[in-house]
Amino acid sequence: MKLAIKKILLSAAAALAFSSCSLEEDPYGFLSNDNFYKTAADAESALVYAYSVNSDIEYYSRHFIIATEVPTETLTIKPDAGADQHALDRLEVLNNNKIVEDMWRYPYLAINRTNAVIQNVPNTPEMDDTRREEIVGEAKFLRALHYFNLVRFFGEVIIREEQVSSVDQVNKGVSSIEEVYNFILKDLTEAEAVLSTERVYGRANQVAVWALLSKVYLHMASAKNTGVQGYEWVSNADENYTSAANYAKKVLQDQSTYTFENDLMETWNVSNRATAREHIFVSATDRGGLIEGEYTKLPMLFMPWAEGAPQVVLPNGTTIPGGGWEHLWIEDDFAANYEESDRRGTLEMIVNKVTIPEGGNDGADLELVYPGGGLQATFPMKYLDPDMVGQQATCDTPILRYTDIMMVYCEAIGPNSETYALLDQIRGRAGLSPLAGGMGIQEFRDYILEERGRELAFEGKRLFDLRRTNSMEKVLGDQYGKPMTSGIYYFDIPLIEVDTNPEIN
Repeated sequence: MKLAIKKILLSAAAALAFSSCSLEEDPYGFLSNDNFYKTAADAESALVYAYSVNSDIEYYSRHFIIATEVPTETLTIKPDAGADQHALDRLEVLNNNKIVEDMWRYPYLAINRTNAVIQNVPNTPEMDDTRREEIVGEAKFLRALHYFNLVRFFGEVIIREEQVSSVDQVNKGVSSIEEVYNFILKDLTEAEAVLSTERVYGRANQVAVWALLSKVYLHMASAKNTGVQGYEWVSNADENYTSAANYAKKVLQDQSTYTFENDLMETWNVSNRATAREHIFVSATDRGGLIEGEYTKLPMLFMPWAEGAPQVVLPNGTTIPGGGWEHLWIEDDFAANYEESDRRGTLEMIVNKVTIPEGGNDGADLELVYPGGGLQATFPMKYLDPDMVGQQATCDTPILRYTDIMMVYCEAIGPNSETYALLDQIRGRAGLSPLAGGMGIQEFRDYILEERGRELAFEGKRLFDLRRTNSMEKVLGDQYGKPMTSGIYYFDIPLIEVDTNPEIN
């Protein structure tokens, strides 16, 4: 079955590549359905088209990481980067910020494609009924994911349930945060009912739905519990914590495809990405792609320039290309936050030294170090592809990861022997001793917030974790001394949308 689906995907992608006259998209993201959705292959192609937005430069392959990590304590930006990125770093975010604009535009671009699938595939003739339902279910999962991103970035946003195919359909007002969450939960519940736990690389399945549901309920619960503005409508935080725990438990206990990876480095081994035990859902890329979006240049944002050397050797012996952009820098204070024995810090997962073979004046190896010795900053092992082709990389952006859901479960349940054991499993992989125990529930949840920062660093989770726990000032301001002016808990809807849509006030 898996091979059959993969063959369908390949043929669908090929069909889409050569059918621009049938399924066209102008710069506003409008789709034309003329002469399309006539066959099962058309339906598969449309779904591939919907997935493809995820790996765009302006979304998960680059700008999403900038938008969710640079405003926090984890990453900063090189001095000559664009003004909009430095504004994010300082949390002086205006409504004309181009990175934030992309966090509005690309989810809606993707939503329009999913709406086209949801609206048209049910009427596509000569399709297997089960596969028809699965395609619609995958599209509803994607739509829910994009709305979850939008509501966490902006708060009140526009709910678009139907495909937008003309400018006349653009004008629409925003819905309340409550209405957006109800829409997300409806999509995910309907997707859960028709998807199976079967794994297809880069695609959503029932386990991905459970994982996303656990995160949606946790966001509502923690935002209500900590008094985040905009979540007053949540009636009971404990009920939502229970729902988060129930769905996270399904991920941990009701399937066997994904599990905890004991080898810290193996989760980030791009050679085994299709079978990685932890990655429930990713934005998938391949260095063999024809255009950026099919491949990614995300590693270039982190990799060292290293005097433009063709190759550099990492402390663990891995060889990667030199000539990186050194665009995103790990914050010094954040790197120092790891215990000395924590393998996720500079002991293993944060690189502060590389070697250029025969790079010295006398032909000896040249060592570059940070600070003060040739590297501009430290960089993570998470986003590296030793087999890059030029600047083209295979480097999936993690969206839903098993360890993330383990911590969702622990946070939702609170301290007991089971949750301590799960957290000790994560700590043990990092080379740390077990927790002492005895924490009250708020102390326990505060610890998990810190642990999520260390474990999920640079994966596009930190801004949302700090926002949902009402911790932006406490962590960024009080602990790290980060200035904050605007865009702290919500970004403003981009000016370009406000100017073109008069129903947004």
